[in-house]
Amino acid sequence: MTIQRQGITTLLVGLALAWCVSTARAHAAHGQALIHAVDAVGMTVADMDRSLAFYTQVLSFAPVSDVEVTGSEYEHLQGVFGLRMRVVRLRLGDEAIVLTEYLAPRGRPIPVDSRSNDRWFQHIAIIVSDMERAYGWLRQHKVEHASSGPQRLPEWNTRAAGIQAF
Repeated sequence: MTIQRQGITTLLVGLALAWCVSTARAHAAHGQALIHAVDAVGMTVADMDRSLAFYTQVLSFAPVSDVEVTGSEYEHLQGVFGLRMRVVRLRLGDEAIVLTEYLAPRGRPIPVDSRSNDRWFQHIAIIVSDMERAYGWLRQHKVEHASSGPQRLPEWNTRAAGIQAF
């Protein structure tokens, strides 16, 4: 898949989301909620076993399912011919993530000069009771990170002022 193709896919997802939101508003106007919740957030990974070790051993996610999928239905859904994927669902508290490794064809790596304002940048916010202890745990496990350490969110951000983030 080329970057141009990804841009088109992103646009289509955006249009589909806009349709869902407008449809949801129409249903809400009639007293019916169309959208109820987020089921899971999905991420593509390069090495499932390495990713599972990180999410389960370092971040305490629990495995829910681990399947390998292939076939024309998935090829059409993903827009990738000759597709074979390993899909793992993990849970942390009431939340779920779905990790997908494309076994065939392999995807391209994220460019080494990536930054947090690039369109492919993603993050998951995990709530902890003690930021210093959590930061120490990540350091103990040699987790690579972009920021220098935990940061206090500024006062102008009234909904999150004073919260520490990393």
